[in-house]
Amino acid sequence: MIEFHSVHKAYHVAGRAIPALQPTDLHIARGEVFGIIGHSGAGKSTLLRLVNRLEEPSGGRILVDGLDTTALDADGLRRFRQRVGMIFQHFNLLSSKTVADNVALPLKLAGELSRRDIDRRVAALLARVGLQDHAGKYPAQLSGGQKQRVGIARALATEPQILLCDEATSALD
Repeated sequence: MIEFHSVHKAYHVAGRAIPALQPTDLHIARGEVFGIIGHSGAGKSTLLRLVNRLEEPSGGRILVDGLDTTALDADGLRRFRQRVGMIFQHFNLLSSKTVADNVALPLKLAGELSRRDIDRRVAALLARVGLQDHAGKYPAQLSGGQKQRVGIARALATEPQILLCDEATSALD
């Protein structure tokens, strides 16, 4: 389902290339739960963000379900990302949007469901993560664990084929 072929990443700082990920080959089968462990700063989040190309690789090829994501243009990348959910380590919620609006955002961007269907899906997801009574609140009104659960609901909203989790349970209450 996910393949890395000599994928590597370096950040350029003050004219120097700082390696974040050495050339890596990786094969994750469909249905497999795969964990990445390592010390702080080892490149775990970078590797994870390369899968959905939130980070651009410095080289190598990334294939997801046979699709070479490193060859996608902006439109192809947008369509691909609709199939991948991501739970971010630091929530990445929009502070100006309510809990319900944060969860609805990927559904609205996909543009495939009616407002009524979006509302139903959001209500079901908020119930699933125990936040049905918080739909009208804003992120600043939530605890860290509640924010994390909003992020989980948002990542599940589009019923993704792949769910990427960057320390998804670290802030849960």
